[in-house]
Amino acid sequence: PCPLLVPSLSLCPQGMAKNGAEAEIDEGLYSRQLYVLGHEAMKRMQTSNVLVSGLRGLGVEVAKNLVLGGVKSVTLHDPQPAAWADLASQ
Repeated sequence: PCPLLVPSLSLCPQGMAKNGAEAEIDEGLYSRQLYVLGHEAMKRMQTSNVLVSGLRGLGVEVAKNLVLGGVKSVTLHDPQPAAWADLASQ
């Protein structure tokens, strides 16, 4: 299980072994990324830890795409408190 950091949140995608070691790339799940990036880049992505700071509309979309891309972990940081106006963003 991935650690939960407050107020940050760490998300771990599938594709990494539970012990943190490099796992085989699921070619069915990541076929599009493999076609564009290749196996070497996907292996590097699987071991990457990413921090996304600022979660307005663009930050949320970037974080989503990083998780779907297969990085090891994504830590989200938003220095702004949540407001009602944020409900209109992605």
